[in-house]
Amino acid sequence: MSSPVENSSAWRLEWNDSLSVYIPEIDVEHQRFIRLVNGLNEALIGRMEAGEIRKRMQALMDDAAAHFAHEQRLFAEWGYPAAAEHAEKHAVIMQALEGIMGRFESGGMDYEWVEAGLKIKKVLIAHLLHDDMKYRDFHLASGGGSPGQAS
Repeated sequence: MSSPVENSSAWRLEWNDSLSVYIPEIDVEHQRFIRLVNGLNEALIGRMEAGEIRKRMQALMDDAAAHFAHEQRLFAEWGYPAAAEHAEKHAVIMQALEGIMGRFESGGMDYEWVEAGLKIKKVLIAHLLHDDMKYRDFHLASGGGSPGQAS
C-alpha cells in the first residue's frame, strides 16, 4: 500500500466544469487558487526548503484572502441572502490556514505538513462543491449567467 506522498494523485486537484460557478472572473480565481494549492503540495511532496514552502503557503493565504473579499463584495451587490453565513465559512478557512502557517513557523514536523497539505485540499474541495455552489445557484436563478458560460 502506497503512502499519500508516493501517490501524487492524492495531492493534486484538477479543475473541471463541475467546479464552475458560471461567473468567469470567479472561475479564474478558483483555478488560480487550485494551482496554488497544487504548488504548495508539490513543495511538500518534494520536501523543498522551508523558505519555499513558507513562500507558497503565504501566496495561498494572500490569494484566499483577496478571493474571499471579492466574493463577499459580489454577494453584497447581488443581495445574496446567505452572504453572512458564507463569510463565516471564509473566516473559518482563513483561521485554518493561519493555524497551519503558525505550526509551520514554529517548526512543525514533516508528517504534520503532509497532513496539512491534504487538509487544505479537502477544505477547498468541500467549500467549492458545497458552499460556492449555493451562491452559484442563487446567481443563476437571479439571471446572472448560465451554465453554458462555464470557463
